[in-house]
Amino acid sequence: MDLFAYPVSLVMKFWHWVLSFVFDPGSGIAWVGSVLLLVVTVRLLLMRSMYRQQYSMRKMAQIAPKMKELQSKYKDRKSPEDRQEQAKEMQALYADAGVNPLAGCLPLLVQIPVFLGLYYVLLNFSPRGVSIEEASTMTNGAFGPDQVASFLNAEIFGVPLASYIRMPQDVMDSLHPGLVREDILVLAVPLFVLAGIATFVNMWNSFRRQKAAKAAEQEAIARVEAEEKAGGPVVDGEVLEVDGEKPADPARSDDAAGTPGTPATAGAAGSTGAAGKPQDFQSIAESMTESMNQSMKIMMYLFPFFPIVGAYFFNFPIAIGIYWLTNNIWTAVQSHFFMEKLEKELPMTSREGLPPSAFM
Repeated sequence: MDLFAYPVSLVMKFWHWVLSFVFDPGSGIAWVGSVLLLVVTVRLLLMRSMYRQQYSMRKMAQIAPKMKELQSKYKDRKSPEDRQEQAKEMQALYADAGVNPLAGCLPLLVQIPVFLGLYYVLLNFSPRGVSIEEASTMTNGAFGPDQVASFLNAEIFGVPLASYIRMPQDVMDSLHPGLVREDILVLAVPLFVLAGIATFVNMWNSFRRQKAAKAAEQEAIARVEAEEKAGGPVVDGEVLEVDGEKPADPARSDDAAGTPGTPATAGAAGSTGAAGKPQDFQSIAESMTESMNQSMKIMMYLFPFFPIVGAYFFNFPIAIGIYWLTNNIWTAVQSHFFMEKLEKELPMTSREGLPPSAFM
């Protein structure tokens, strides 16, 4: 855990040092500011990768009809060579679109150790089973004993940042003489409830966008299949003329030829991807996507309770609640601006996938 905690404490220490030129180093403002600026630092470092994540997700939705066409092309070709060729074409499609399907993993992989490191650092300002007097003489990551003692004396609205809901009374007395549990509850309860609400709002917005995007993507794929079956683009139920000539009906071309395997028949067969059984790996991918969506839906209702449960059962200190709430507020604001930027950079036509109103 020290591997995660030390870099986090180093960033906090830097910002606390900077703020000490403006505020009293032992004040709650200086320490709360160092936590807030830690959020800003981490999120700024992640901003480009998070934008690329949203960009890739939107691009994936945009090229969904082309992916469907590729799946239809290899629907009845299941040899190892054909599957290898399909994989190559799929990778080429990703490369041409500038899409990285794994781009969404990096921000999460970075934020988890940051949170664990921050939790470890803030919790170890006042380790369990150690008196406040003894804790004041210990180091904590990059913080020396002087900084540890300073943090333990820091308060916000008269409540120590190191305090937590189930803090023993004797520890409260040594941390801040006269401190009672009701003082902690008055600040901790609304703080962690707001953190839970902010978490739910962000997850609900993300799920809503993904659901709307998936529906638009399926509609675009269905439109592509309908156009392939009709032999040309379909608008308001009518097949458009191509170069002044209306495309021939694939079914009639089949009857006229009298034999299967003609270009018309091959075209019709290649367009029945929705009715035919998809490639095995595609079935697995779709199944995994559906499972992830279901898991995310469950998490959307369970995860917001984590800060509240953590505040009580895992002794999250007040400082953790400040970090959690700030981080989620940043996420909401950043997502809003990302969506506006993506609307300008990646306007999606109805033929390519999502309409401009469908956010990813």
